[in-house]
Amino acid sequence: MKPTIKFIIILLFFQYGLSFQISAQVNSIGTFVSAGTEDGEKLIKGYLTPYLNAFGASMTGGWYNTAKSHKLGGFDLTVTLNTAIVPNGSKSFDVDGLGLTNLTRVAGSEAKSPTIAGKKDQGPMMQYDFNGYTNNAFELPKGIGNPYIPTPMLQLGIGLIKETEIIGRYMPTFSISGSKISMWGIGIKHSVSQWIPVLKKVPVLHVSVVGGYTRLKSNVAIAVDPSDIGANGLALDPTINNQTWTDQQMKLETGSLTANLVVSADLSVISFYGGVGFASTYTNLKLQGNYPMVTIDNTVPTVMASKDPIDIKVKNQDGGVTKPRYNLGMRLKLAIITIHFDYTRANYNVITAGLGISFR
Repeated sequence: MKPTIKFIIILLFFQYGLSFQISAQVNSIGTFVSAGTEDGEKLIKGYLTPYLNAFGASMTGGWYNTAKSHKLGGFDLTVTLNTAIVPNGSKSFDVDGLGLTNLTRVAGSEAKSPTIAGKKDQGPMMQYDFNGYTNNAFELPKGIGNPYIPTPMLQLGIGLIKETEIIGRYMPTFSISGSKISMWGIGIKHSVSQWIPVLKKVPVLHVSVVGGYTRLKSNVAIAVDPSDIGANGLALDPTINNQTWTDQQMKLETGSLTANLVVSADLSVISFYGGVGFASTYTNLKLQGNYPMVTIDNTVPTVMASKDPIDIKVKNQDGGVTKPRYNLGMRLKLAIITIHFDYTRANYNVITAGLGISFR
Protein backbone atom coordinates (compact mmCIF):
# COMPACT_ATOMS: atom_id res chain seq x y z
CA MET A 1 0.00 0.00 0.00
CA LYS A 2 1.39 3.42 -0.98
CA PRO A 3 2.41 5.74 1.91
CA THR A 4 -0.08 8.44 0.81
CA ILE A 5 -2.97 5.95 0.85
CA LYS A 6 -1.96 4.79 4.32
CA PHE A 7 -1.82 8.42 5.49
CA ILE A 8 -5.35 9.06 4.18
CA ILE A 9 -6.69 5.98 5.96
CA ILE A 10 -5.04 6.99 9.24
CA LEU A 11 -6.52 10.48 9.03
CA LEU A 12 -10.00 9.22 8.24
CA PHE A 13 -9.92 6.80 11.18
CA PHE A 14 -8.73 9.66 13.39
CA GLN A 15 -11.75 11.73 12.32
CA TYR A 16 -14.01 8.65 12.53
CA GLY A 17 -13.03 8.04 16.16
CA LEU A 18 -13.62 11.66 17.14
CA SER A 19 -16.98 11.70 15.34
CA PHE A 20 -18.03 8.64 17.35
CA GLN A 21 -17.27 10.46 20.62
CA ILE A 22 -19.07 13.61 19.50
CA SER A 23 -22.09 11.69 18.23
CA ALA A 24 -22.51 10.00 21.62
CA GLN A 25 -22.53 13.35 23.45
CA VAL A 26 -24.67 15.22 20.93
CA ASN A 27 -27.55 12.83 21.60
CA SER A 28 -28.14 14.82 24.80
CA ILE A 29 -28.69 18.02 22.79
CA GLY A 30 -32.25 16.91 22.04
CA THR A 31 -33.17 17.23 25.72
CA PHE A 32 -32.21 20.93 25.80
CA VAL A 33 -35.47 22.02 24.12
CA SER A 34 -37.69 20.25 26.66
CA ALA A 35 -38.58 23.56 28.38
CA GLY A 36 -38.85 25.63 25.19
CA THR A 37 -36.75 26.70 22.23
CA GLU A 38 -35.44 29.87 23.91
CA ASP A 39 -33.76 27.95 26.73
CA GLY A 40 -32.75 25.24 24.25
CA GLU A 41 -30.86 27.71 22.05
CA LYS A 42 -28.97 29.13 25.03
CA LEU A 43 -27.91 25.68 26.25
CA ILE A 44 -26.89 24.53 22.77
CA LYS A 45 -24.70 27.59 22.26
CA GLY A 46 -23.16 27.23 25.73
CA TYR A 47 -22.34 23.56 25.25
CA LEU A 48 -21.47 23.29 21.54
CA THR A 49 -19.96 26.66 20.54
CA PRO A 50 -16.32 25.68 21.30
CA TYR A 51 -16.46 22.77 18.86
CA LEU A 52 -18.34 24.78 16.25
CA ASN A 53 -15.64 27.45 16.41
CA ALA A 54 -12.89 24.82 16.40
CA PHE A 55 -14.26 23.10 13.31
CA GLY A 56 -14.41 26.49 11.60
CA ALA A 57 -10.84 27.32 12.65
CA SER A 58 -9.47 23.97 11.47
CA MET A 59 -11.08 24.55 8.07
CA THR A 60 -9.11 27.80 7.63
CA GLY A 61 -5.73 26.05 7.84
CA GLY A 62 -3.66 24.25 5.24
CA TRP A 63 -4.32 26.48 2.24
CA TYR A 64 -0.61 26.99 1.54
CA ASN A 65 2.85 25.62 2.32
CA THR A 66 4.74 28.13 0.16
CA ALA A 67 4.06 31.55 -1.36
CA LYS A 68 5.46 30.37 -4.69
CA SER A 69 2.79 29.67 -7.29
CA HIS A 70 2.89 26.79 -9.77
CA LYS A 71 3.79 27.43 -13.37
CA LEU A 72 1.09 26.87 -15.98
CA GLY A 73 0.11 23.20 -15.74
CA GLY A 74 2.10 22.54 -12.56
CA PHE A 75 0.25 21.03 -9.65
CA ASP A 76 0.45 19.61 -6.14
CA LEU A 77 -1.72 16.97 -4.50
CA THR A 78 -1.57 17.01 -0.71
CA VAL A 79 -3.18 15.13 2.16
CA THR A 80 -3.53 17.58 5.05
CA LEU A 81 -4.56 17.34 8.67
CA ASN A 82 -5.56 20.60 10.39
CA THR A 83 -6.06 20.31 14.14
CA ALA A 84 -7.71 23.19 16.00
CA ILE A 85 -7.16 23.56 19.75
CA VAL A 86 -10.02 24.65 22.00
CA PRO A 87 -8.66 27.20 24.54
CA ASN A 88 -8.96 26.47 28.25
CA GLY A 89 -11.47 29.27 28.75
CA SER A 90 -13.91 27.50 26.42
CA LYS A 91 -13.94 24.15 28.23
CA SER A 92 -16.76 25.10 30.62
CA PHE A 93 -19.65 27.53 30.82
CA ASP A 94 -21.64 29.20 33.60
CA VAL A 95 -25.17 27.78 33.62
CA ASP A 96 -26.51 30.59 35.80
CA GLY A 97 -25.13 33.18 33.40
CA LEU A 98 -27.17 31.93 30.43
CA GLY A 99 -30.35 33.72 31.48
CA LEU A 100 -32.57 30.62 31.27
CA THR A 101 -36.30 31.23 31.62
CA ASN A 102 -37.99 27.88 32.32
CA LEU A 103 -35.02 25.89 33.61
CA THR A 104 -32.96 26.32 36.77
CA ARG A 105 -30.01 24.48 38.21
CA VAL A 106 -30.88 22.15 41.09
CA ALA A 107 -29.67 23.70 44.33
CA GLY A 108 -26.32 22.36 45.52
CA SER A 109 -25.06 21.37 42.08
CA GLU A 110 -22.12 23.07 40.38
CA ALA A 111 -22.83 26.25 38.43
CA LYS A 112 -20.02 25.44 36.00
CA SER A 113 -20.78 22.77 33.42
CA PRO A 114 -18.35 21.28 30.89
CA THR A 115 -18.70 22.21 27.26
CA ILE A 116 -18.39 19.39 24.75
CA ALA A 117 -14.62 20.05 24.75
CA GLY A 118 -14.43 19.95 28.55
CA LYS A 119 -13.81 17.29 31.17
CA LYS A 120 -15.67 14.00 31.31
CA ASP A 121 -17.58 15.23 34.37
CA GLN A 122 -21.37 15.17 34.49
CA GLY A 123 -22.99 18.58 34.34
CA PRO A 124 -25.56 19.78 36.92
CA MET A 125 -29.10 18.48 37.15
CA MET A 126 -31.57 20.93 35.63
CA GLN A 127 -35.16 21.33 36.77
CA TYR A 128 -38.30 22.81 35.26
CA ASP A 129 -39.44 25.98 36.94
CA PHE A 130 -42.34 27.65 35.18
CA ASN A 131 -46.01 28.39 35.75
CA GLY A 132 -45.91 26.82 39.21
CA TYR A 133 -44.49 23.52 37.96
CA THR A 134 -41.15 22.26 39.27
CA ASN A 135 -39.57 18.89 38.61
CA ASN A 136 -36.20 17.42 37.74
CA ALA A 137 -35.64 17.60 33.98
CA PHE A 138 -32.24 16.28 32.81
CA GLU A 139 -28.54 16.37 33.58
CA LEU A 140 -26.31 18.50 31.39
CA PRO A 141 -23.94 16.22 29.46
CA LYS A 142 -20.28 15.50 30.05
CA GLY A 143 -17.51 16.78 27.83
CA ILE A 144 -15.46 14.32 25.80
CA GLY A 145 -12.19 15.41 27.40
CA ASN A 146 -10.60 16.29 24.07
CA PRO A 147 -9.77 19.90 23.08
CA TYR A 148 -8.28 18.87 19.71
CA ILE A 149 -10.48 18.96 16.59
CA PRO A 150 -8.82 17.29 13.58
CA THR A 151 -10.03 17.91 10.03
CA PRO A 152 -8.38 15.74 7.36
CA MET A 153 -8.69 16.69 3.70
CA LEU A 154 -7.31 16.08 0.23
CA GLN A 155 -6.13 19.26 -1.54
CA LEU A 156 -5.20 19.94 -5.17
CA GLY A 157 -3.50 23.08 -6.50
CA ILE A 158 -3.15 23.73 -10.26
CA GLY A 159 -1.06 26.47 -11.87
CA LEU A 160 -2.75 28.91 -14.26
CA ILE A 161 -1.43 31.96 -16.10
CA LYS A 162 0.17 35.02 -14.46
CA GLU A 163 1.50 33.01 -11.50
CA THR A 164 -2.02 32.31 -10.35
CA GLU A 165 -3.07 29.01 -8.82
CA ILE A 166 -6.52 27.57 -8.21
CA ILE A 167 -6.93 25.31 -5.17
CA GLY A 168 -9.59 22.75 -4.39
CA ARG A 169 -10.05 20.66 -1.25
CA TYR A 170 -12.26 17.71 -0.42
CA MET A 171 -13.08 15.23 2.32
CA PRO A 172 -15.03 12.11 1.29
CA THR A 173 -18.43 11.60 2.90
CA PHE A 174 -18.35 8.96 5.59
CA SER A 175 -21.02 7.67 7.96
CA ILE A 176 -21.18 6.32 11.49
CA SER A 177 -24.26 5.22 13.46
CA GLY A 178 -26.63 7.09 11.15
CA SER A 179 -24.49 10.25 11.12
CA LYS A 180 -22.66 11.73 8.11
CA ILE A 181 -19.93 14.30 7.52
CA SER A 182 -18.51 15.77 4.29
CA MET A 183 -16.46 18.79 3.21
CA TRP A 184 -15.30 20.75 0.15
CA GLY A 185 -13.51 24.03 -0.50
CA ILE A 186 -12.21 26.35 -3.22
CA GLY A 187 -9.34 28.84 -3.06
CA ILE A 188 -6.88 30.91 -5.06
CA LYS A 189 -3.25 31.99 -4.81
CA HIS A 190 -1.74 34.90 -6.74
CA SER A 191 1.87 36.06 -6.78
CA VAL A 192 2.49 39.62 -5.63
CA SER A 193 6.24 39.31 -6.22
CA GLN A 194 5.83 39.41 -10.00
CA TRP A 195 4.53 42.98 -9.79
CA ILE A 196 7.34 44.31 -7.55
CA PRO A 197 10.68 44.75 -9.39
CA VAL A 198 12.79 44.51 -6.22
CA LEU A 199 11.28 41.16 -5.25
CA LYS A 200 11.66 39.77 -8.75
CA LYS A 201 15.42 40.11 -8.35
CA VAL A 202 15.45 37.79 -5.30
CA PRO A 203 14.65 34.33 -6.76
CA VAL A 204 14.24 32.53 -3.42
CA LEU A 205 11.82 35.08 -1.94
CA HIS A 206 8.13 34.96 -2.84
CA VAL A 207 5.10 36.95 -1.73
CA SER A 208 1.50 35.99 -2.55
CA VAL A 209 -2.07 36.56 -1.49
CA VAL A 210 -4.05 33.40 -0.69
CA GLY A 211 -7.76 33.13 0.00
CA GLY A 212 -10.17 30.27 0.37
CA TYR A 213 -13.67 29.19 1.32
CA THR A 214 -14.48 25.83 2.93
CA ARG A 215 -17.86 24.29 3.65
CA LEU A 216 -18.53 21.34 5.97
CA LYS A 217 -21.85 19.53 6.31
CA SER A 218 -22.77 17.06 9.02
CA ASN A 219 -25.92 15.19 10.01
CA VAL A 220 -25.94 13.65 13.49
CA ALA A 221 -28.61 11.15 14.52
CA ILE A 222 -30.40 11.87 17.82
CA ALA A 223 -32.80 9.73 19.89
CA VAL A 224 -34.74 11.50 22.70
CA ASP A 225 -38.12 10.57 24.17
CA PRO A 226 -40.13 11.70 27.24
CA SER A 227 -38.19 9.34 29.54
CA ASP A 228 -35.03 11.42 28.85
CA ILE A 229 -36.53 14.72 30.04
CA GLY A 230 -38.06 13.75 33.40
CA ALA A 231 -41.52 13.57 31.85
CA ASN A 232 -42.53 10.01 32.76
CA GLY A 233 -46.06 10.00 34.14
CA LEU A 234 -47.02 13.31 32.55
CA ALA A 235 -49.98 13.49 30.20
CA LEU A 236 -49.13 13.22 26.49
CA ASP A 237 -50.60 15.43 23.81
CA PRO A 238 -53.26 13.30 22.06
CA THR A 239 -51.60 13.82 18.66
CA ILE A 240 -48.43 12.00 19.77
CA ASN A 241 -48.02 8.47 18.41
CA ASN A 242 -45.41 5.75 18.66
CA GLN A 243 -43.53 7.03 15.59
CA THR A 244 -43.13 10.61 16.83
CA TRP A 245 -39.57 10.36 18.17
CA THR A 246 -37.97 8.37 15.33
CA ASP A 247 -36.96 11.16 12.92
CA GLN A 248 -34.59 13.29 15.02
CA GLN A 249 -31.29 14.66 13.73
CA MET A 250 -28.96 17.61 14.19
CA LYS A 251 -27.81 19.24 10.95
CA LEU A 252 -24.69 21.39 10.83
CA GLU A 253 -23.44 23.49 7.93
CA THR A 254 -20.18 25.31 8.67
CA GLY A 255 -18.61 27.85 6.34
CA SER A 256 -15.12 29.27 6.71
CA LEU A 257 -13.57 32.18 4.77
CA THR A 258 -9.94 33.22 5.05
CA ALA A 259 -7.55 35.62 3.27
CA ASN A 260 -3.80 35.91 3.92
CA LEU A 261 -0.64 37.65 2.80
CA VAL A 262 2.02 34.92 2.57
CA VAL A 263 5.82 35.18 2.37
CA SER A 264 8.20 32.28 1.78
CA ALA A 265 11.90 31.63 1.28
CA ASP A 266 12.14 28.64 -1.05
CA LEU A 267 15.48 26.85 -1.18
CA SER A 268 16.23 23.66 -3.08
CA VAL A 269 15.14 21.25 -0.34
CA ILE A 270 13.59 23.34 2.41
CA SER A 271 11.14 26.25 2.47
CA PHE A 272 10.19 28.55 5.32
CA TYR A 273 6.88 30.34 5.09
CA GLY A 274 4.63 32.59 7.11
CA GLY A 275 1.39 34.48 6.71
CA VAL A 276 -0.86 37.07 8.30
CA GLY A 277 -4.56 37.45 7.59
CA PHE A 278 -8.09 37.01 8.85
CA ALA A 279 -10.65 34.25 9.07
CA SER A 280 -14.39 34.32 9.60
CA THR A 281 -16.54 31.26 10.24
CA TYR A 282 -20.21 30.55 10.82
CA THR A 283 -22.34 27.51 11.55
CA ASN A 284 -26.02 26.96 10.82
CA LEU A 285 -27.38 24.49 13.36
CA LYS A 286 -30.79 22.85 13.06
CA LEU A 287 -32.62 20.29 15.16
CA GLN A 288 -35.03 18.52 12.84
CA GLY A 289 -37.75 16.06 13.72
CA ASN A 290 -40.08 15.95 16.72
CA TYR A 291 -38.79 16.49 20.25
CA PRO A 292 -40.61 16.11 23.59
CA MET A 293 -41.37 19.46 25.22
CA VAL A 294 -43.09 20.08 28.56
CA THR A 295 -45.83 22.73 28.56
CA ILE A 296 -48.53 23.82 30.99
CA ASP A 297 -52.13 23.40 29.85
CA ASN A 298 -54.58 24.87 32.39
CA THR A 299 -52.01 24.33 35.19
CA VAL A 300 -51.57 20.69 34.09
CA PRO A 301 -48.09 19.78 32.79
CA THR A 302 -48.30 18.10 29.40
CA VAL A 303 -45.76 16.64 26.98
CA MET A 304 -46.14 17.82 23.42
CA ALA A 305 -44.13 17.18 20.26
CA SER A 306 -42.15 20.20 19.08
CA LYS A 307 -41.31 19.90 15.36
CA ASP A 308 -37.98 21.29 14.05
CA PRO A 309 -37.49 23.43 17.18
CA ILE A 310 -34.00 24.88 16.55
CA ASP A 311 -32.60 26.86 13.61
CA ILE A 312 -29.74 29.12 14.73
CA LYS A 313 -26.56 30.65 13.35
CA VAL A 314 -23.35 30.79 15.38
CA LYS A 315 -20.75 33.25 14.05
CA ASN A 316 -17.11 33.56 15.00
CA GLN A 317 -14.50 35.91 13.63
CA ASP A 318 -11.14 34.30 14.30
CA GLY A 319 -8.35 36.64 13.36
CA GLY A 320 -10.13 39.86 12.43
CA VAL A 321 -9.02 43.48 12.39
CA THR A 322 -8.46 43.54 16.15
CA LYS A 323 -6.67 40.19 16.24
CA PRO A 324 -5.10 38.98 12.97
CA ARG A 325 -4.15 35.33 12.58
CA TYR A 326 -0.44 34.58 12.25
CA ASN A 327 1.11 31.51 10.67
CA LEU A 328 4.64 30.06 10.54
CA GLY A 329 5.73 26.85 8.88
CA MET A 330 8.36 24.74 7.15
CA ARG A 331 8.25 22.48 4.11
CA LEU A 332 10.68 19.78 3.00
CA LYS A 333 10.79 18.80 -0.69
CA LEU A 334 12.48 15.51 -1.59
CA ALA A 335 12.26 15.12 -5.39
CA ILE A 336 8.49 15.37 -5.91
CA ILE A 337 7.51 14.46 -2.31
CA THR A 338 6.64 17.28 0.09
CA ILE A 339 6.20 17.25 3.84
CA HIS A 340 5.08 20.36 5.70
CA PHE A 341 4.21 21.51 9.22
CA ASP A 342 2.91 24.85 10.43
CA TYR A 343 1.30 26.56 13.39
CA THR A 344 -1.37 29.25 13.27
CA ARG A 345 -1.86 31.63 16.17
CA ALA A 346 -5.42 32.97 16.55
CA ASN A 347 -8.38 32.73 18.95
CA TYR A 348 -8.38 29.00 18.21
CA ASN A 349 -4.82 27.93 17.39
CA VAL A 350 -4.33 25.41 14.56
CA ILE A 351 -1.58 22.85 13.96
CA THR A 352 -1.21 21.66 10.34
CA ALA A 353 0.67 18.69 8.90
CA GLY A 354 0.69 17.52 5.30
CA LEU A 355 2.17 15.00 2.89
CA GLY A 356 2.00 15.38 -0.87
CA ILE A 357 3.49 15.40 -4.33
CA SER A 358 4.39 18.54 -6.29
CA PHE A 359 5.31 19.23 -9.92
CA ARG A 360 6.27 22.79 -10.84
